Amino acid sequence: MTPEYLNLAQQAAEAERRAHFSDAASVWVKALNKARAIDIAWVSIRIEFCLNATSRNWGR
Repeated sequence: MTPEYLNLAQQAAEAERRAHFSDAASVWVKALNKARAIDIAWVSIRIEFCLNATSRNWGR
């Protein structure tokens, strides 16, 4: 796990905890570019979750 990916994943997770799903999705997309092959599926799932939460106005 690269330090860049870890930093981005932590930022995205924190945004999710604060219910800032749109911001979290954006950070997860950045993390996707730094992710190892084994992490790509997880990151993709998080992106989908955050986009779904945004479309449903969760956290507002």
